[in-house]
Amino acid sequence: MNITVYIESKRNTNKRIPAEIRERWNNRILQRSLHLMGTAGAIQYLADYGRGIALPKVVNLAICAESEGYPEMALGFWNKAFELETGEKTPAQPANTGSVTTATSNPPKTPKNLILVKDLPPHLQPGHIVTMQPVDASSNGLRPAGSERTYYINSPDYWGQPKRDGNRLIVIATKKQIYYQSRSTRIKEQPSIEINQALLEAATQLGSFVLDGELYYRSVTLSEHRTGSQAATVNIAAGAANIPPTPVYAIFKSLWFSGKDLTTVTEAERIAAGEEIGKYLQTDFFEVVPTARTSQEKAELASKQQLEAREGEIWVLKNCTYIGGKDTRTLAIVRTKYCLELDLVIIGLTSKNDPSRPFSAIMVAQEKEGKLVPMGLVGTGFTQQDMLEIARRHAANPGGVKITVRSQGLTESGKLWHGRYVGFCEENEP
Repeated sequence: MNITVYIESKRNTNKRIPAEIRERWNNRILQRSLHLMGTAGAIQYLADYGRGIALPKVVNLAICAESEGYPEMALGFWNKAFELETGEKTPAQPANTGSVTTATSNPPKTPKNLILVKDLPPHLQPGHIVTMQPVDASSNGLRPAGSERTYYINSPDYWGQPKRDGNRLIVIATKKQIYYQSRSTRIKEQPSIEINQALLEAATQLGSFVLDGELYYRSVTLSEHRTGSQAATVNIAAGAANIPPTPVYAIFKSLWFSGKDLTTVTEAERIAAGEEIGKYLQTDFFEVVPTARTSQEKAELASKQQLEAREGEIWVLKNCTYIGGKDTRTLAIVRTKYCLELDLVIIGLTSKNDPSRPFSAIMVAQEKEGKLVPMGLVGTGFTQQDMLEIARRHAANPGGVKITVRSQGLTESGKLWHGRYVGFCEENEP
């Protein structure tokens, strides 16, 4: 197989660029201007970050470089992928000489739909935004377990926000159209007509803006849920089956406002911009997530979260720069939780005792060092509709479906203690 045939075959089987690759593009390649170095940029990237790199990651880096309009850099990654898979080296070619043309008869071009919103820079285009992700406070090892929350309450460098029980959602709003993007960079459908209309009206008054937040569903008891079906189950139990759940978009911050790229400023400024936009979205379908700035406010936040049996808190370094993905170095965003939350693989479904149920419980495992380690059973938290969807996805892709599970901790043998189903991981979204 020659390199041309190889590249075409891989392009046809890899249609989507994972969020982790977007993160590496933004934080490693763009930050160092490696994309401007042609094939030499790819060689430098692989020298710095490619020790033991797996084939799928190299292929995705090549496709990402092509989608961003840098075919010469892409060729450097393609050469590495070809070598990993076939054991053969491709002929050496100089960088920045249009060498990709010799490798493919139809060199890739920048997709026409890369720029969907003309006012926005490439890294804030729909489908290209890599969100900042929190790091668990208990996992960074910098402070004794149990003391993390107190540290962030007392630190003047951190502000606090309540952790919402929903799914991350980016909103890119223009006066003509609203785009919705998940954390995994998928473009999503509008959550509701009401939310979409309110955003259009706000963009008409304010101009284009980008919001970072979370979508959750509120029941009649005001409880928060990741899916509408979970909230609907609560409504039924409360005797309000005829009242639909309310989708709510919780605003964390803004990434673009008043013609300014806010990823270049501090987190405090991003939060302030989100609060300003929120003034134009004061309906039952929006919430500006409250920010605790003083030690007293932060202590009250933690007390309220624990009293109401909420998930926990998010602590943001108020003067941090914007770094997509998880930043374990500066700890720009840290999460303290009252429950353990894990993304686990479904490895089986136990036999059903009730003929109306497709299964009794979910058998789950955790991925550790390339192996699946059984974590026990999850037998609660899902509705009948959830069960049908879980069974359908597992049957279609055994061992390839991940769910989020919340528990009160782990047993001495490392199994879940009172595990509860929360929802599908975003990477499993249809």
